[in-house]
Amino acid sequence: MDDTTAEKREEAIAGLNAALADLESGDGLSRFLGGHGFMSRRFEFEWNDAQLEIDFSLPYARVLSGEESQKDDDAEIGAAIRMAILLLTVDGRKTDCADWMSVSVWADESGAGYSIRDAQGELVDSGDDWSGLIHRLESALGESEEELAVIWP
Repeated sequence: MDDTTAEKREEAIAGLNAALADLESGDGLSRFLGGHGFMSRRFEFEWNDAQLEIDFSLPYARVLSGEESQKDDDAEIGAAIRMAILLLTVDGRKTDCADWMSVSVWADESGAGYSIRDAQGELVDSGDDWSGLIHRLESALGESEEELAVIWP
């Protein structure tokens, strides 16, 4: 990994941490926003390198939606931000993930999912939610020298 990639990763993690703090404080997101208008604003985050692909596009601040729906949207965005931070952190470390070469995660209005491929491009694992991926990450991180707590809502 070159210094530029490491710097970009650290900048992305710092931006995601700041966005999560804004979201949790109730101040609202000011980063990673796309769309326009009352119902089309979105939290958007993308990352793409040889081992990791992240593609999140989730609705945000839909003013014509009820308060409960907006809270649900914020919870999904918070989970996506946590997932991105976790994956970027793991991507920057040497972990014992011998059976996987690349990870793709996505989330949008229709749901969330992941896929893991080996060095030959063969599918190792995939899912329509992130629970299997979280389990794999916990297992891989449990064997590493540094600890990273996986806190999931």
